[in-house]
Amino acid sequence: MYAVFYRPDLKPLAEDFMRRYGAVELDCRGSYSHVFILGGDGTLLEALRRHPCLLDAVVVHMGLGRVNFYRSSDAPLSIEEAVGRVERGDYGVLEFSTLVYGDCTALNEFSIYRREMGRLLSFRLESDGGELEGRADGVIVSTPHGASGYVVSTFGPVVDFRAEVVVISFIAPFTLYLRPLVLSAGRVLVETSEDAVLVCDGRESRPGRRFEIRRGDRRLRLAVFGEFRFLNRVLERLRSI
Repeated sequence: MYAVFYRPDLKPLAEDFMRRYGAVELDCRGSYSHVFILGGDGTLLEALRRHPCLLDAVVVHMGLGRVNFYRSSDAPLSIEEAVGRVERGDYGVLEFSTLVYGDCTALNEFSIYRREMGRLLSFRLESDGGELEGRADGVIVSTPHGASGYVVSTFGPVVDFRAEVVVISFIAPFTLYLRPLVLSAGRVLVETSEDAVLVCDGRESRPGRRFEIRRGDRRLRLAVFGEFRFLNRVLERLRSI
């Protein structure tokens, strides 16, 4: 069975899709082979936030937004063409890693800020590679593919999405030795001296002073029609943000 998750202004398109193909709105009480995303990357992230079971299905991202890094096809593809290729098995599947904190799963990144705005965040960061302390406006812990989003605004690296790593960068660091890190760590612990807030993919927030972020066991499985040209996607994403 197909499910669909859509941007609100695309509801008529989603209703037509459901009527024609017997699809339903995404709901974790059901079981689906494929989930069609009608919107851009923000719609995909919102689908994951509301319905973590998205990771149980193959995702078909139609690329109907302003930022479409995760879209399933380089070239524009109609819903009819996408469904036809899915039914013929004429597609590949790429896997994208996730990060987890509590009940939040992030496809791109977690960002941590001081709860009291206007002052620096004092923190200690620990992984199986060691630890460091510093002060900055914030800390970003990212997946490799998420690094070409928020992380690049901190002059962080662009990292191949296939790398089994966690990317850490610092927002306006006061401590000058702080530089972006690429770690093959399974977990990253961030402890803060003051009340802080963690934001999951720019959406949900969690207060606290101790944030243990782990690499997720589950991955986003993205249907891909044709090639997924990573560097081209990165350049398009950078131009759109």
